Amino acid sequence: MENIAISDLSNPKLLETTFSEVAEKWRNETQMMSSITKKSKHPAYQEIISMGTPVLTLILRELKHQPDHWFWALVAITGQNPVSPESNFDRAVETWLEWGENQGLI
Repeated sequence: MENIAISDLSNPKLLETTFSEVAEKWRNETQMMSSITKKSKHPAYQEIISMGTPVLTLILRELKHQPDHWFWALVAITGQNPVSPESNFDRAVETWLEWGENQGLI
């Protein structure tokens, strides 16, 4: 997968296609990993983070329909973390989705 050019981030269809391909690669190549740290350091995950704010809506949509460990990417891109340290996975998903709704992203 080629990296998406910054200038292409304004093309919603290309951004969505690229995100989907890179997210699928990340899932496929990390599905057997138990370490969330290793999963989040995977090059595909880092590529998604590098896409920045244009992919927030796509990450949140992905989180809603196919929950996975998108939390580090969300924190890295937004600079925020609305999830309390005591939250479990399901509560973290709910909290980020509520955050996305409050931000008008979903």
